[in-house]
Amino acid sequence: MPYFITDNHPDCSNWAVVKEDGELVACHPTKTSATDQMVAISLAEELEPGGTYTEPTRSSSELTTAEGRGAEACEDCDGACEVCSYKENQEERQVNLEPPSYMRAAARRGLSYYEEGYGGDGLVERTIREARAMARGSVTADKWVRIRAWIARHLVDLDSPAARPDSNDYPSAGVVAHLLWGSGPSKRAAQRALAYAEGVVARIEEENEGRAKGEALSKIETRTIPIEFEVREEADGMTFEGYAAVFNTPSEPLPFIERIAPGAFKRSLDARNDIKLLWNHDSGTVLGSTRAGTMKLYEDDRGLRVNATFPNTSAGRDAAELLRRGDVDSMSFGFSVPSGGDEWSSDGAERTLKSVRLHEVSIVAFPAYSSTAGTTSVRGLDKVAERADIDPDALADAITKLEEGKELSEDEGRLLTQAVVSSTEKPEEPETIGDTAMLELKKKKLSILMNGLK
Repeated sequence: MPYFITDNHPDCSNWAVVKEDGELVACHPTKTSATDQMVAISLAEELEPGGTYTEPTRSSSELTTAEGRGAEACEDCDGACEVCSYKENQEERQVNLEPPSYMRAAARRGLSYYEEGYGGDGLVERTIREARAMARGSVTADKWVRIRAWIARHLVDLDSPAARPDSNDYPSAGVVAHLLWGSGPSKRAAQRALAYAEGVVARIEEENEGRAKGEALSKIETRTIPIEFEVREEADGMTFEGYAAVFNTPSEPLPFIERIAPGAFKRSLDARNDIKLLWNHDSGTVLGSTRAGTMKLYEDDRGLRVNATFPNTSAGRDAAELLRRGDVDSMSFGFSVPSGGDEWSSDGAERTLKSVRLHEVSIVAFPAYSSTAGTTSVRGLDKVAERADIDPDALADAITKLEEGKELSEDEGRLLTQAVVSSTEKPEEPETIGDTAMLELKKKKLSILMNGLK
C-alpha cells in the first residue's frame, strides 16, 4: 500500500505520513521530514512514494470501467483512476516509464492465454488490469518496482517441465503469469525484462531521492558504449579497468548525433562527489565507490577512465567472471547537463557535451542508448524493426510466438524474413515460407542478430 504526505490530517498539527486509505503513520513538524520518511519506508517496501495525499482511489470495479474507456475517462475520475494517475505520472516524471516493445508483446500474449483459460487460479484482477495497460504502453512507476521484484522472485517458475514449449501442459500457469508481467516465456527473455526493469527502478529511486531533498532535477540521461577492459586478480582482490565514455566519438542516432568533448567530466571530478560503480544502473548492486577509494575516475586523452577493485561478494565475483568470459562488454554512465553544458548545431542534428554532472557509472549487460526523459529509447529490437521498416510490436509478437515454439502465420514468417534480410550485410534470395527447417534457420539467424545488438 503506497505512502503519502499531507498537511490536513486531524491528528497532526503540521505534516503527516499516511497510508493510501488515510491511516496515520506518523506526525512531523516539517514537510521535509515527512517526505524523508515517506520515501524511506516506500523504498524499504519496494513501493513508489505516493506524493501528496488527496483522497482514496476508486474501487477496482471503477478502475476497470475507467480503464476500458481509455484516456477520456480522466474527465470523470478527476485523477483518481489508474488511467489518470498514469497520465499525470508521465507528465511529472523525467524517467521514461514506457515499456519496450518486447514487454508489450509479452503482455498481449499473456492476455490471450488468460482469455483461453490458461491463467490458473492465482491470478488477481489487478494483474490482468495492469497487463492490459502494459499492452497499450502504460506502466506506472509503482508497477516497475513490483515488476523488478516479481520477476526476480519467480524466475524459478520457468524451470518447471510444464514451462517447456514441447510439454503437453504448456503453457503453465507460471509462463502465463510471466507474460502478463511483461517478462517472457523463457528464462533468457525474463532476464532481459528484469535487467530493463532494474534500470528503470534505479532511475526512479534517483529521482525520488532528489525530490525528497527538494532538488530541481535536470534531465537525467544515460549513454552506453562497448568497452575495452581488463580484469585481473591481484593481492587486494579483483581489479577492473575500462572506459565509461570516449571523447570525440559520434554516438548512434539519438536521433541526433552526440559527441563528448574532452574536459566534459572535469567539473564533476573536481567536485569530489561520491560516484558509484553499479551493475546495470541498479543502486542495490554497488561494485565500487570513489568516496570509499574502491574506484578511481579520471580523464585521459581518450575519455573517462574507470579503475576499480571489485568487492569479494557474489555480485563482485559474478561481474568479474562475466567480463572475463566476454558475456558483458559495455559500460554506461548516468549524467545531467547544467545550463550551458552542451552545444547544438544550427540544424539541431548534432550535440556536443562540454560539461556534465556525472551521477554514476555502470557495467551493463544489455547496452542501449537511452534518454530517461522519455524522448529516446533505442533498443536492439526497435532498431531491427526501424531498419526493416516494420512495426516493432508486430515483430515482438512474432518473436514471442517463435520462442514458444508456436506455428507462425504466413504474414509473421514474411515479417521475420524482412527483419533478417534488412539486417544482413548481403541480402539473401527470398525463401519459401512454411518449410519447418527454413523457419528454424531464420530463428537462428534472428537470434544471432539480436545477440549482436546487445
